[in-house]
Amino acid sequence: MSYLGRRDLGVRVTLVTTRLDAEQWAGVWRPRRPLATDDLDVGCWRMSRTDALSRRYLEHSPRALLSMLVIDVDHDDTLLRALQHPRTHPEPSWIAESPTGRGHVGWVLHTPVCRTDAARLEPMRFAAKVEEGLRRSLDGDVGYAGLLTKNPVHEHWTTTWGTEHAYELRELAHGLGELMPRTLPRKTAESSGLGRNVALFNRVRTWAYRACRRYDDRQEWEEVASAFALAVNHEFPLPLPDAEVGHTARSVARWVWRNGFTADGFAAEQARRGRLGGLVGGRGNTSEQQAAKRRKVDRAALIEEGRRGC
Repeated sequence: MSYLGRRDLGVRVTLVTTRLDAEQWAGVWRPRRPLATDDLDVGCWRMSRTDALSRRYLEHSPRALLSMLVIDVDHDDTLLRALQHPRTHPEPSWIAESPTGRGHVGWVLHTPVCRTDAARLEPMRFAAKVEEGLRRSLDGDVGYAGLLTKNPVHEHWTTTWGTEHAYELRELAHGLGELMPRTLPRKTAESSGLGRNVALFNRVRTWAYRACRRYDDRQEWEEVASAFALAVNHEFPLPLPDAEVGHTARSVARWVWRNGFTADGFAAEQARRGRLGGLVGGRGNTSEQQAAKRRKVDRAALIEEGRRGC
């Protein structure tokens, strides 16, 4: 077992023997053309992996897959919160600190969570709850969007490498114990980055099912969906980055368009349901047979009415 001493803070924290390192981290870091920058105030751009690894901040997961969870700790004792015992979260994969002691704490996921237009919502909700539990354990910044992280292999940050074990979401949830939330916060202002992502996805998805019927041009539809998603995002007290919003909007717009929620697709689906309803209601009868059945019912009613009048 190895130990890491912090003289300035007068404590000692314990690290596991098998630790992640810079080379291993780069090996499990998945984005092909990540967003990256040296200065968040001037924006970020997509670039090659090699160039991104030389920048202070980079995108920790690909657009399509959530492969890492990162918590922003806006306190000057990030390392202690992440590693000192007793703690209420599983061993982190890495901690990247600024000179002030503030930093990012990350966990590598063994099985990434899909977040494309083909993704199921439940795994994303579960990931958002795990992220919220980790944030609570570290008292992390609720305003952190979760898109870019301090690059742990960059010399500007002081990086402490944790376990090389890649976690399943359920492992992290189990390790959080009572801090694992049963539900996501109802107020968006209290949600972490993934929580706001789920809320945005739900709003855009619910709106898109009906709104798509008014458009017959796919490009126009995607532009409208992006505008709607940006408008929803601006309602959040802590908005998500525009790049993240645009990705969510495109995913929803393309899924809705592809799955027949357009005007033509809706009409075809209604017709199909109508045919199924007719087959179920008429037990496979043709329209002529159903009409004959109705005439028989009417004739029986007339006979019964005549008897009552006698």
